[in-house]
Amino acid sequence: MSAEAMIWPHWLPRALLRRKCPACKSREFKPAELRPYDGLLGLFFLRPVRCKFCWRRYYWISLKGAE
Repeated sequence: MSAEAMIWPHWLPRALLRRKCPACKSREFKPAELRPYDGLLGLFFLRPVRCKFCWRRYYWISLKGAE
């Protein structure tokens, strides 16, 4: 178990402040599949994205609408 896993619960969504994956340091993301609670998080300008290299799912703060 990593130190990051002990600090942040796995069930809680992770928001990226910088557009860089904290796990693999990649800067390439793609839109993630939508989950039931993503509509609620969209009210707070959070958009789901997935890292293209390690496939981890995060949220970006985005003032634009979904593509």
